[in-house]
Amino acid sequence: MAGAAWWRLQLGRVAAPGAAIVLALVAADYSWRLHVERRNAIEAAEAKTVLVAYLERVRNEDFDGAYLLLCSDVLESYSEAQHEEFLRTQPPLASFQLGEPQRQSSLEGTFLVYRAQLTSPDGASQVNSLAVALHSDHDPLVCDAPDWRK
Repeated sequence: MAGAAWWRLQLGRVAAPGAAIVLALVAADYSWRLHVERRNAIEAAEAKTVLVAYLERVRNEDFDGAYLLLCSDVLESYSEAQHEEFLRTQPPLASFQLGEPQRQSSLEGTFLVYRAQLTSPDGASQVNSLAVALHSDHDPLVCDAPDWRK
């Protein structure tokens, strides 16, 4: 019986540190997942805020203000006058509803893409995809131009 007790003691000496390591890894993974979920929720809230501001400026025909919220991917080859012309070719905006965003990542960056139901004053509506570029060094910006709306 002494041999069995000795093995149980040895097993306890090995198992306790191993269990502590496993618990530490599980806790670290859980903490990381919470951090990522919190960061994603903050990004989504900030992206939605800037998209709502952009659409409100479009609705109020503040095309200059809307242009200031455009992402650099659009601005590289897109003047303020071109953007105003594009927006004026769209039906007037009376109201809008945004769906839940879908995260898309590519070589160009990370975007939250919203399905937006845009309703004109006559009640006609259309659904467009509007992308918001996420940035680590500044606020998110809207990517809205003819080739971005799909």
